[in-house]
Amino acid sequence: MKIIIFVALLIVCFILIPDSWINDVFMQHIRISGDGEEAMNNYDFTVILIKFSLSALIAFLLIRLKKVLKK
Repeated sequence: MKIIIFVALLIVCFILIPDSWINDVFMQHIRISGDGEEAMNNYDFTVILIKFSLSALIAFLLIRLKKVLKK
């Protein structure tokens, strides 16, 4: 059951984190190399990785918080 809740939270967080927030906070500090389409692919992949990492962290913390509050 915890896995289903984790995956659901992961998907919800991934959808709700706006790309503009990722751009403002993280992408200004990360250099993306490449030319044209290659650079855009690298940029998009980096945004997806950051969003996935943040979503996983938020989902994990919410599951842990639920466990702590249940005690």
